[in-house]
Amino acid sequence: MKKVFSFYAISILLVLLILMIGSKSIDVHAQDGASPTPTYDPLKEPFVPDNPTDYELGQNWYWHYCMPCHGDKGQGLTDEWRGVWEPDHQDCWGKGCHAGERIEDSFAIPTVVPPVVSSAKLARFSSAHSLYEYLKATHPPQSPGWLEDKQYRAIALYIFSQNDRPLAESTLAPTITPAYTNTTLPVAVPPVEDPSQQPAIIIYVLLWVFLVVMVIWGIRNRR
Repeated sequence: MKKVFSFYAISILLVLLILMIGSKSIDVHAQDGASPTPTYDPLKEPFVPDNPTDYELGQNWYWHYCMPCHGDKGQGLTDEWRGVWEPDHQDCWGKGCHAGERIEDSFAIPTVVPPVVSSAKLARFSSAHSLYEYLKATHPPQSPGWLEDKQYRAIALYIFSQNDRPLAESTLAPTITPAYTNTTLPVAVPPVEDPSQQPAIIIYVLLWVFLVVMVIWGIRNRR
């Protein structure tokens, strides 16, 4: 009777131990496989690869030269967009910002900056090339024509793409442009087996083998 009781007691303890090790292993692998969703930061500079397309260059140059006034999504200088900036940069018309510390450093900016991405889809421009010519002649407001031609062309291509306008009639001969997204999601990488988990797996297997042996031993002793 004592042998049978000992057999069942040991078997129950082994089962509980196997369940504990198995659940811990599952939790660890679940944590390893999870990847946090990146947070969109409108003030973070867009990444430029080693061999960027015109679209990627235009996106980066838009961020540098156009986004402060026209918004991260082309929405224009809305109150919501101004609120993203630091408090001392939210008043574009105040002294020390666009107005400059000295009168000779200042330049006039409109009180309303229109969106460049909207339902109108830049209907006033027949092509990305016409938008390029307009930008070169008028922007930046404080010094029109200050950027290089390739910068104006890439920015025009990028803005046209954000309005879902076809680029076939453009003289820019753009490369294939990807769809616009607020943030770039990381590529899923298969989880690498953690060497530190191998001892736990070995113990897990040995416990199962030992449990099977105990069951066989118990059955033979009962005969």
